[in-house]
Parts: sequence; C-alpha cells; structure tokens
Amino acid sequence: MKKDVIKEIDRCIKSVWINEMCMEYGEGHLLLERSVQCSLYHHLRNGLDPLLKENHLQLYPEYKFNIQGKNYFADLAVCETDLEREDYHLHDRVTDIAAIIEIKYGGTVDYGRTDLPKMKMYAKSLGYDCQYYFAFIDERTEYLSLPLLDGRSRNHWAKGCFTELNAGYIDGTMWFEVNSYNGLNRQAMRRECVFEW
Repeated sequence: MKKDVIKEIDRCIKSVWINEMCMEYGEGHLLLERSVQCSLYHHLRNGLDPLLKENHLQLYPEYKFNIQGKNYFADLAVCETDLEREDYHLHDRVTDIAAIIEIKYGGTVDYGRTDLPKMKMYAKSLGYDCQYYFAFIDERTEYLSLPLLDGRSRNHWAKGCFTELNAGYIDGTMWFEVNSYNGLNRQAMRRECVFEW
C-alpha cells in the first residue's frame, strides 16, 4: 500500500473523529456502539470516496480475520481489493489492508481496555503494514487525561502504527481527542463537545 494513501486515510479518520463524530455525539445521534460504527462508516465513505475509487479500496464493517484458527471481527477495515480476480467470494479478493478500527462505547475505563489486547495481537500477527485505530467513548468516568495506553505500549507495539480516538469527561466537559503514536499527520488534537440536547 502506498504511504501517501495510508497518510490520507489517517488524516481523514482523525478529522472525522474530531469534527463529525464530536458533532454527532453533541447532537445526540450516538447512543450505542453500533451507532458509532454506522456514523464512522458514513463519514469515512464520504470523506474518502475519491481516494477509495482511485486506489481500489473498500470500507468494510465487521471484517473477519482468522488468526491461529480463531475468527476475529474488526468493527471497520479499509481494504484494498482486486475486483478483477476470479475468486468467487469478495473476501478472497482483498489484497491488502490499510486501516483497522475497533470501537468501544460506554462502560468504564476497564471495559474500554478490553479490546486493547486484541489490537496488540492484530498489530503483531496480521502481517499487514496498516494502521490501527481504537475509538472509545466513555460517558461515565471523569478522567484526568483520556489516553488508555501506557508509556510502554506507546513506545513498543503501538509505535508507528496505532492511534487512540478517545472521548470522555475531563473537569465536567466532554472532549473528543486524537492521541496518535503513528507519526502521521497531527500527533494530538482535541475538541470540546457542545451539547445540543
């Protein structure tokens, strides 16, 4: 996968989180994890449309991986496809993966961290040179800071390939934040969520 394509996908994902997803939450549109998945899919399809077409990319929800005989499903994956291949199943026409996004909504910080081992396994086992994104919205906890990864993870397995898309309360204010360890585009972005409900 071309680095400039991955960088443009990264830019769009981060921008959608800070702008559209923050606004969607503020307008009361994001109720459960599925609504976050649907909204992210919608905004990414719109934001990436020309890039997707030019580079034979598709955005798939619930994309299935098999790792050591066990199936895993990524909430969203940006995949490169070869539609001219003669494989019967579309899944078999995927030639590369540019980005994988996992989503957690609600619960506590411990609930949010439950998908981090899966993300680490993806980064170490899948064999794709892609970017990994972990989106987590927590309405119940008051935070001092939003990142979930510790310094060791940020400097080892997450370095160069991982971005946290966080949302949570700090001093009574809901913030949407990007905490990126991948070295692409802006490293940190934050936006206050304005409620319209």
